[in-house]
Amino acid sequence: MGGAHMTANDNSQPLYKRSGSENRQRGVPISIRLLPEERAALEERAQAAGLSLASFLRACGLGAPGPRAQRKPHVNAVELAKATAALNKAGSNLNQIAHILNASGSIAVTECFAALAEIRSALAAILEIVGRKSRL
Repeated sequence: MGGAHMTANDNSQPLYKRSGSENRQRGVPISIRLLPEERAALEERAQAAGLSLASFLRACGLGAPGPRAQRKPHVNAVELAKATAALNKAGSNLNQIAHILNASGSIAVTECFAALAEIRSALAAILEIVGRKSRL
């Protein structure tokens, strides 16, 4: 471009780059009207199948959810709440350790490692519940 400034009216190059392959972009939307209970029923079925609503409808109409459809993991809300509470408790313990250290106190190394182990354990539980692999 040799020093020339690109403006919003310059159509020679896009101002943003689309992600993914241009061949895989789905650009043709479809719109349907549903009653609220019909939409709720479709969303419930899609969730039971582990798919987004769009992927579920694509699978119903075409026989396949599409090449990029990913199944959503089922999340146990009760277990997730317990794991989140454990992470909050561990974070509180870590905050207390930081407060003592900032007040020029001293903490045993074992207490720091114990707090870190609590945080790692709670995080691993959360990641397992939501279907992700731990990178620790």
